Amino acid sequence: MPPPESHTAQSTFGGIVGQAETAIRQEPGEPLALRHFIDADTGALREFFDADWRPAPGVAGRIVEPGHQFEWAWLLLRWGRARRRDDAVQAGLRLLEIGERHGIDPARNVAFNSLLDDFSIHDHSARLWPQTERLKAAVLAAEITGQADFWTLASHTADGLLRYLDTPVPGLWWDKLSADGIFTDEPAPASSFYHIVCAIAEFDRAIRAAGG
Repeated sequence: MPPPESHTAQSTFGGIVGQAETAIRQEPGEPLALRHFIDADTGALREFFDADWRPAPGVAGRIVEPGHQFEWAWLLLRWGRARRRDDAVQAGLRLLEIGERHGIDPARNVAFNSLLDDFSIHDHSARLWPQTERLKAAVLAAEITGQADFWTLASHTADGLLRYLDTPVPGLWWDKLSADGIFTDEPAPASSFYHIVCAIAEFDRAIRAAGG
């Protein structure tokens, strides 16, 4: 089954973190991401598991999606900062590093859809939502580490995301970018909307907090 249940985690972690920024609360257990989703050898987050949390058989168990590396980087960075858990912060930074080092096409300035566990490219196409998660992760990494390189990455990522928002109908978006740089002409999926809003809100919040 797919690991992340990322959307559930975002709402759960979000509720916890909202109060934990000022008062760290204790919670039993470890995040599933640290216990099961993340490969201990590579630091990458896999996609599909069996009932015992072993990688699923076949190609499915080898899938590593850059978008989920970025999404879980943001989740773990947020949670780790709130809980004062440096291990979670470091795991989040490692996920961001993997996504950037192996999951980006520099020619298109976009995150690929998927890799394999040896970090070879599995799907060269690029959907919209991974670009939004890349932006969120870069922004939060910049805030937590204070490293200017992450701000540069956030700005660069925003440029890539803007391509998806440059449509004939203002307010809509492209969802799929092919390997040769052509967007698929199809209805804009509503499922992308919250990804876009969250990324813009996070970028705007961070810039304001930095006095920009």
